Amino acid sequence: MRSLKILLLSAFIVLVSNAVSAQAWGVRAGANISNISGNGLDTSAKTGLYVGVYKEIPLIKSLLFIQPELQYSQEGFETDNFEDTKIDYLTVPVLAKIYVVKLLSFETGPQFGFVVSDNVDYTDVNSFVPSWAFGTSLNLPLGLSINARYITGLDDTFENIDAKNQNFQIGAAFQF
Repeated sequence: MRSLKILLLSAFIVLVSNAVSAQAWGVRAGANISNISGNGLDTSAKTGLYVGVYKEIPLIKSLLFIQPELQYSQEGFETDNFEDTKIDYLTVPVLAKIYVVKLLSFETGPQFGFVVSDNVDYTDVNSFVPSWAFGTSLNLPLGLSINARYITGLDDTFENIDAKNQNFQIGAAFQF
């Protein structure tokens, strides 16, 4: 598992460091509305924040891009049985982004989450959580965009509980 993390992080660094003049950098931030779904769990959504950087790498000019990102994401859920659960991740989404028109784009792809901190004492949190992301952006003038993204866990969040992360992000991005 550790070698997989190193491989993914190395691939991300290579993607980000290969500079091409047509590439665009950006920052993004907003709100997370996260929860967990699994066998008979009775939980409520928790609100947090996310902040990160991204880079658009063109594959087909003005149409198709690869968008690697690096972001900090506060996630978790609320329940009556335990204190509010908080899990902070360093996430690495690697998304395919397609522009339908200049004003509207869609994105999808894998996201790799690495736990930075948590307040969970009733079970062990998996330190690596792969997910899949689906999103859309309304691209406004001057590099500003409003975006929404749904992220669903592909693996269990905890060691001994059959449950996966579910996260909805809404926010803004600014491209340089």
